[in-house]
Order: sequence, then C-alpha cells, then structure tokens
Amino acid sequence: MTEKESARGRLPPVRRLVTTTSGDGAAIVAFRDARLQTIHLNGSTIYRLWETAGVPTTLPVRADAGAAAGNAYRADFAGTSLYVADIPHDTVGAIPLHREDSLDYIAVLAGEIDLVLGTETCHLVAGDVLVQAGNLHTWENRSGSACRLLVVVLRATSQVLPDRAASSRSSPAST
Repeated sequence: MTEKESARGRLPPVRRLVTTTSGDGAAIVAFRDARLQTIHLNGSTIYRLWETAGVPTTLPVRADAGAAAGNAYRADFAGTSLYVADIPHDTVGAIPLHREDSLDYIAVLAGEIDLVLGTETCHLVAGDVLVQAGNLHTWENRSGSACRLLVVVLRATSQVLPDRAASSRSSPAST
C-alpha cells in the first residue's frame, strides 16, 4: 500500500465465514473464506454476503446462500439480505437519491459518511447504527477516507404517502 493509499483509508478485505451444525450435532465452520460476490455500483463496491428466502429461516445451514445472493432490492425478493458497502472517499453526487420498500439496519464499520434526507443531513461515524425506514435518501462521503457500511435488509410493504406517490423508486441495488 502506498502512502497516498494509506492516507485515503484503504479498507481491509472482507472475510466471510458461515457456521452450521454437523450431522452429529457439532458446531462447525461450513464455509470458510468463501468467494465473495462483488459488484460495483455508483462508484461503490458491494459485497453480497448472505440472504434468506424468508423469515423464519431453516437451520441448520446446508448450502452457501452467500454464493447465490442476489440484489436485496429486487421486486420479487421477500427475504433478508446481508451485505457490506464500501463507499470511496470524496463521493458526492455519485449515488442518486433513492428509496426502497425495505427496513435497513445499517452499521458504520469504518470511516464516516453523510446520510442526506431531502433537506436534512446526518453525519455518521464508525460505531453509529442507522435504521433506514424506506425514506428517499442518498449517501455522500465528503471525507478523505473510504467508508464501510454493514447492511441488513428486510423487505417491507409501504403505505402510500404523499411524498412517495410523487417520486419514483430507485435503481436496483442502491445502498
């Protein structure tokens, strides 16, 4: 890593492990360092880690649901999704305003970022947790370092609200 990259706050690699229960009842790591699904969207990098078809899910885990995890915001998806989003430094205006019919639990793991909600901006730093409840929003990283978000998506149904009826839905896979 160069001095410039270090100053920009390069993030460590994402590592995914999945535990399960063996046939004889022992706790084991079923998937260790499994290949990550990685996509690039609006300048950000998204690592799709896991999804379930619905809630509750079935245990023990028998297949790697991270290997085939799809877009958490796809129209026919009714389950849960876990992903990490790395948003690069000095990212302003790269992510369009968007909203989804989902309840998203978001933890800032590293760096800092601004959540922009219309005329209100909330500055979030590592350690902050956000419950994003289907609002029109965007993300702006005005800092000199990358930001890493951990996101859990729960699909939701929405009542039609005045501001919702007048605006369009987002592009799929927006964070």
